[in-house]
Amino acid sequence: MPVFEYDGRDKAGRRQSGRFDVRSVSEARQLAKLMGVVDAKVRPAGQPVSLNFELPPAIRKLFDQRGVKDNDLVTFTKQLSVMIDAGVSVIKALEILENQSTNPVMRRSITTVRTKVERGFELGDAMQEVPAVFNDLYCSLVRSGTASGQLDVILRRLSTYIEKNAKLKRQLFGALFYPAIVLTIAFGLTAFMLLVVVPTLATTFVDGGKELPGLTLAVIDASNFLRNNFFMIVVGLIGAGFFFNRWIKTPAGRYQWDAFLLRIPLIGTLIQKISIARFASTTATLVASGVGITDVLQTASSVLGNKILEQGIMRVRDGVIKGRGMGVPMAEEKFFPQMVSSMVSIGEASGRLDTMLHKVSEFYEEEVDVAMAAVLKAIEPAMFIVIGGIVGVILIAMYLPVFDLASVGG
Repeated sequence: MPVFEYDGRDKAGRRQSGRFDVRSVSEARQLAKLMGVVDAKVRPAGQPVSLNFELPPAIRKLFDQRGVKDNDLVTFTKQLSVMIDAGVSVIKALEILENQSTNPVMRRSITTVRTKVERGFELGDAMQEVPAVFNDLYCSLVRSGTASGQLDVILRRLSTYIEKNAKLKRQLFGALFYPAIVLTIAFGLTAFMLLVVVPTLATTFVDGGKELPGLTLAVIDASNFLRNNFFMIVVGLIGAGFFFNRWIKTPAGRYQWDAFLLRIPLIGTLIQKISIARFASTTATLVASGVGITDVLQTASSVLGNKILEQGIMRVRDGVIKGRGMGVPMAEEKFFPQMVSSMVSIGEASGRLDTMLHKVSEFYEEEVDVAMAAVLKAIEPAMFIVIGGIVGVILIAMYLPVFDLASVGG
């Protein structure tokens, strides 16, 4: 029989170590736990002890938030669902997934969850200990699946939801990314021409002693200002970015910024459609999993990432609490089109709210694809117009004196 070594501490903090002749690591951990050893590290006898360097909690949380991709979470969720459906215990399934995970952050997260479950935590509560990987929605659905005895079914729904939500997040990022790229290129090109190209030509014109056109003088003045105050401008931009980041984290600042985004032509419409698709998909998944409607709306409001829409959903929730249902207060919100509130009302009346919300989600996912194509189609020519306009104005300004000399010479 295999021999396993364990190393840990008892409840008084004293170090405890020893060996077990058992069949598996899991059995060795269980025995160590029965002996009062806390967080025992178990390994096959003779295996060298690995030295684990622990990062500070704040830094580790930052890496955890960025280290687990949606694909990692989808794979974990699908595999856990399959193993539970096959009758594998939760602890054994987590142990298998922990050993085969190639992402160190995901592996560490699974280890935390498995350890908590071994100590008697419910799976959903154990996952709550790793909020950077398993959010409130995930934990809420796992709790619902555990309570109803349909954890494998809930996990399958959850994996589908994560995939859809990941696609919508990518589309939202793309919608905001392209305008940012256009502005960055425009500013960068302008700075390059004013710092490098204009001074070279301006020296020739100034040495000639001829009176320069107004547009040329304006461009030269802009170039001189940028060169003389370059570092001050850079510091000012960094400071502005810092204060903007602080402002957007305040409730009032976030509210005003989110309202501004919704007013941008095309972009605002796309954000609205993405938010409706995410809301419908989240709500449908939660309702189908047996979560109470007030809890559903509370959770769904937190996944949208827009304070304007979040407050609208919370008003719908207040209407539900007052006995008005979802459809009626939803129709009073400008954010929700009439089609959405009508579908919700039909779903409530027929007892098929989750089905109707799934249909709404599918419809708006298609609408998002169309809206995204429209945004890209509008941004591409805008990019050429903005960049071409900047380059054109500067070049015309710098060549006007040349044209004047040519006309005099003629």
